[in-house]
Amino acid sequence: MAERLVRRSGLIFPINNPRFLEKAWTRGCDFLVLDLEDSVPPQQKAYARSLVKTAIPVAAKGGAEVWVRINHDMVEEDLGAAVWPGLRRVNYPKTETAEEIRFVDSIISRLEKERGIAPGYIEIGANIETALGVSNAHEIAAASPRINDFGGGAGYDMSRDLGVEMFVGFEQFMYGKGELELAGMVKEMDIHAAIFIPDVSGSVSDADYTFKIAEASRKLGFYIGGGLHPNVVEPQNRGHTPTAEEVSEARRVMELYKTLEAEGRAWAELEGRVIDRYEARRAKALLEFAEACAERTVGRRSR
Repeated sequence: MAERLVRRSGLIFPINNPRFLEKAWTRGCDFLVLDLEDSVPPQQKAYARSLVKTAIPVAAKGGAEVWVRINHDMVEEDLGAAVWPGLRRVNYPKTETAEEIRFVDSIISRLEKERGIAPGYIEIGANIETALGVSNAHEIAAASPRINDFGGGAGYDMSRDLGVEMFVGFEQFMYGKGELELAGMVKEMDIHAAIFIPDVSGSVSDADYTFKIAEASRKLGFYIGGGLHPNVVEPQNRGHTPTAEEVSEARRVMELYKTLEAEGRAWAELEGRVIDRYEARRAKALLEFAEACAERTVGRRSR
C-alpha cells in the first residue's frame, strides 16, 4: 500500500527572512513552503535563490515536508536553485497549460539525476490561479505523474484574473473550484478543496475561522490545508484529523462490511444508514488517514 500522505497544515513564507525560517520548523506543520515568488521583491530574487540549498535542512528539522514555490517566469533559474536532496515538492504558480507542467517535469527529472535524488521523488504542485488554468484543468492534472493532488481555484490571483472582489459573503469561485476538484477526482488524486464559509474580514490569522474550514473539509473527506500565519497551524491539524468518534464509526462500518462480504450480500443498514462498498471505501480511507496522522504525531514527539 502506498504511503498515506499527511498534509493537514502548512505555512508559506519568504525564504529571505531568516527569522521566519528559524521559527517555522517549530510550528508543528506537516509541510513548509519556502517562497521565491510573491513574497520576495524582484531585486532580491537572485539572493533568495542562493538560500534554498541551506534552508531545506533547517526547515525540515521539525519533521515537516519542505516545498519551494518558484516563479512562473523564472522556471529554470528557480529550479536550479531549489532541486536538492530534502526537497519534496515544487509549487508552480499560475499554471495555465499542460505544456508548462511537462517543461517543469523535464527540468526536475534532469536535476534529480544530476544531484542523486530518487527519480520521480519530487512532486509538482500545479497552482491554478487563472481562468485559463481552470479551462485546461483536466489536461494539466494529467500532464505529469508528479502531480499527486489537485484543486484550489480561489485566492487573490484568481480574484484579480476574474475581476471580482475576494472577500465577499457569497461563493464567487464555485464553478472553477468545482472543475478543478472534478479533474483531480477523475485522476484519483487527493483533492485540495477550498471549502466556502463566508468571511469578509480578510484575516489570515483567525484560528476559529480556520478550524471551521478544516473541520468542514474533513467531513467532506478532504484533508489538505495550508496558510500564511502560525495561528492557523494548530486549528488545521485539529480540524483535519479524524475524531475518535469518527474512527470508531469507521471501524463499525468496516466490520459490518466484512460480514456482508462473507455472506455474499451487497448492503445492509446500520442504524438507518445504508452500508455498501462505497461507504466501506470511505471508512477505509478515513482509518488509513487517522493512522497516518497518529504516526506523524508520534514521530514529532520523538524528535
